[in-house]
Amino acid sequence: MFEQVAGVIADIMHVSRDTITRDTLLAEDLGVDSFEMFRIILALQDAFDAEIRPTEEDRKVRTVGEFCDRLKKKLSESI
Repeated sequence: MFEQVAGVIADIMHVSRDTITRDTLLAEDLGVDSFEMFRIILALQDAFDAEIRPTEEDRKVRTVGEFCDRLKKKLSESI
């Protein structure tokens, strides 16, 4: 899952995939703001063919790894 998420983030944020690790900070390192996060979530919905609804808890996510963990939990809950 990390590889897919990192690939989507790299495409949307126009950065090299190689620069993204689980510890990469979304806002501080990549410049992800609420608009880019919305674009990332839409792209991941397509990639995983699932509806992903953002929650207030998602605003607390700081790293790509935390984002992957939250996404994995959301996908498992939607099955």
